[in-house]
Amino acid sequence: MSKEKKPMSRGKKIGIGVAAALVTAAVAGIGVFYCTFFPNPLARRIAPVDISAGEMSVTGESNVLIAYFSIANNRAYPDGEVDAVASASLAIREGKGYGHAELYALAAQEATGGDLFPIKTAEPYPETYGGAFDRHRSEMGTSHRPELTEHLDSVEGYDTVILIYPNWLSGLPQPVLSFLEEYDFSGKTILPIATSQALGLGSGPEQIAAACPGAEVVDGLSARSENGVKEFLKRAGLAI
Repeated sequence: MSKEKKPMSRGKKIGIGVAAALVTAAVAGIGVFYCTFFPNPLARRIAPVDISAGEMSVTGESNVLIAYFSIANNRAYPDGEVDAVASASLAIREGKGYGHAELYALAAQEATGGDLFPIKTAEPYPETYGGAFDRHRSEMGTSHRPELTEHLDSVEGYDTVILIYPNWLSGLPQPVLSFLEEYDFSGKTILPIATSQALGLGSGPEQIAAACPGAEVVDGLSARSENGVKEFLKRAGLAI
């Protein structure tokens, strides 16, 4: 006659649950340690020479200006290849590396036919996330305006400015302020598009309005994709 199985005690169930949780935590910890200190064997890698230096197309034939700041073409990259997975702001398209802001700017140009202008600093940001973060944190809220390497002759011929930038600590990168304060945007319409979707637009629109007295800063977009940018500009009546 077979013995009847006794139900597992509550204490034993709790013990098994705790043990499973500890094993899961240990595996996760090992994974984080490995990903932090060892190369990702599945990551796509790209040479710095294949990272876009910032696409520019200023013809003066459009009344729409698309100005963008991308950390990808404002970084000092090390020798050798760059891990595109570790560099969250970098995407590889047809063998070339682009920052998300630049991809959104190219999508905006395709949608509107506007002039394309990269905001580029004379002093590149550090390649590491931590280094770039530390520099921005030391600059934000100060009167420091990084020197830019690219300049427009004039913005007089533009009625609309599409401004694309990453939302850093709920605000604009300082080079964007350098750009805005260099020109007179009074009477123009400015559409902000931020690439950091989790943070929305932050205080960017307010900063733009303060830097551009007389300009109309309209409701912007916290972008999630290139198609989303195109749809937004179509709704704004700017698509060709």
